[in-house]
Amino acid sequence: MNKKIDPKASLITLFNWYRITRINEFEAQCDAENAWQQIQSAIHARRRMRLYRRCASVAAALLVLVGTGLWYLYGEGGWVNADKGFTQQGAQTAMLVATDGSEYRLSSADDKVVNDGGVAIAQNRGKELVYNAQSDASKMAGKHSLNVPRGGEYRLVLSDKTHIHVNAESHLTYPVTFNQAKREVYLQGEAYFDVEKDDRKPFIVHTELGNIEVLGTRFNVTAYGDDCVLVTLEEGSVKIVRGGKEYILSPGEQAIIERREIAVKPVQVKNHTSWASGIYEYTDTPLETIVQQLSRWYDVDIVFAKPYLRKRRFAGVIFRDQPLQQAVNILSKVSDVRFVSKGKIIEITDKDE
Repeated sequence: MNKKIDPKASLITLFNWYRITRINEFEAQCDAENAWQQIQSAIHARRRMRLYRRCASVAAALLVLVGTGLWYLYGEGGWVNADKGFTQQGAQTAMLVATDGSEYRLSSADDKVVNDGGVAIAQNRGKELVYNAQSDASKMAGKHSLNVPRGGEYRLVLSDKTHIHVNAESHLTYPVTFNQAKREVYLQGEAYFDVEKDDRKPFIVHTELGNIEVLGTRFNVTAYGDDCVLVTLEEGSVKIVRGGKEYILSPGEQAIIERREIAVKPVQVKNHTSWASGIYEYTDTPLETIVQQLSRWYDVDIVFAKPYLRKRRFAGVIFRDQPLQQAVNILSKVSDVRFVSKGKIIEITDKDE
């Protein structure tokens, strides 16, 4: 006999989890207890939540928690307008190419030593590849490449103890050890950096449209195409260098690097960095942006039936460790769209069609 799940308890668990993880940011902005009362009232009324009046940050998170709660309360048949079978899930997986041409397929289930030229360079420990800065490894001068496919992600710790979380459909090249005056890596795709501070050796991320220089800081770089690169700073300071010009970012700012210009603006940082913590946070985000992220993470092709649907807005949270079906459920309700499976392609249509 299947154990009966208390839907209210499930909703409370989700709410408490999110409130705890962000409580330091929320408590200075709003009354969490009052927000919880609003959620309870909305559930009884079975209406969509809009909590922007008191606290935009809380609204972004709680709107989807309400949607998730309704999903538990009323089941998939209540309002889900998507075809069944969206079971895809992202995973910790990558391919490492060593200097000597050796290839290592990495996954969270592996515990293996990576060798290069007969020298033990790194060890894969579950979900993380950790480089050895000691012994013979410190003498290596070659470069490694980490290739993360669609539907994957991977973490690594470089020889200088810098932590990097590489997102789906990304390619990162880096030295086995940093023996030069600069610590230089090359990125195509997306990665979250937590750079180990070293005043003597600046850390430089090379992209197609410009370079990001830091000493020690936390930031996210999105560089999937050759038309735009986004650099979002969470902590510390970074310098964008291109064409002899320099742009300095402060925490809470984002640089939009394009072919002809660079613009800097304030942003909700978590909207751009939360993926590295296992969730997607959105604040009034276009559905087109969300679909791009979900397509890479779940390795699916999602298209829009009508161009205007791309501009539909969404505020909330999607958990990356859940199957695509749950993300579809939430978006279907909150954004008033319908997901239809057509072979290997998922089409988004208006709910009224």
